[in-house]
Amino acid sequence: MKPTIQLNQRNRQRLPKIDQNFQAASMPSRGGHSYGSRHASIRAISHEYFKNEARSMFATEAAFFSVIVITAAVPLISAAMAVVNLVRSVAAL
Repeated sequence: MKPTIQLNQRNRQRLPKIDQNFQAASMPSRGGHSYGSRHASIRAISHEYFKNEARSMFATEAAFFSVIVITAAVPLISAAMAVVNLVRSVAAL
């Protein structure tokens, strides 16, 4: 419900008077107890996923992942070699 705003004229100040009817929603009792059927564990859910859905695209995704890793590794190795050469040249002074 939207609040209704009424203005008071007291001491030349215009203060809003808010009339709001708040009613707390009653929630059913919730607890940490499991009374019904057991829920599937994460292991069972992931096993089901890999058994049915993930097999078809796994090889393609693994190939793309390896290309991305190699692409990211080449500049890192090059930078590490450059740092080693810099340290060797500074140590020779």
